[in-house]
Amino acid sequence: MSSKPMVKPVPKPTPETRPFWDGCAVGELRLQHCNSCQHVQYPPRKLCSGCFSQEVEWRVASGRGKVLSWSMVTAPSAPGFHEEVPFLSVMIRLDEGPVMLSVLRNCAGDAVDFDMPVKVIFEQRTEEITIPYFEPA
Repeated sequence: MSSKPMVKPVPKPTPETRPFWDGCAVGELRLQHCNSCQHVQYPPRKLCSGCFSQEVEWRVASGRGKVLSWSMVTAPSAPGFHEEVPFLSVMIRLDEGPVMLSVLRNCAGDAVDFDMPVKVIFEQRTEEITIPYFEPA
């Protein structure tokens, strides 16, 4: 009996997230900014999570931030990630304010530290989807 190869999941853009994924495809990390209260948010939403205004627009972010927390993943629970273990799962506080969960590339597990500066990098997963990851700045 042959087993099917595990396929890594691919995000499916929605109308709310399409500008984010379009930005990743061209090497830009895009975040929503509220024109009413100046709140910056991630993940994308139809309304501002700070004041519930509909006046949100997309802007290119710096792509920089600092490590808030991390964990070395040695046994992935999601299908398709078995080839990548071990990897560093990180929570990044972006310079613009929001927190993003991602993967830290190009860094040994014993080299990561709290408040470590990082910058975004992009890896193309499919013809349509490019994923933002981070590496030491």
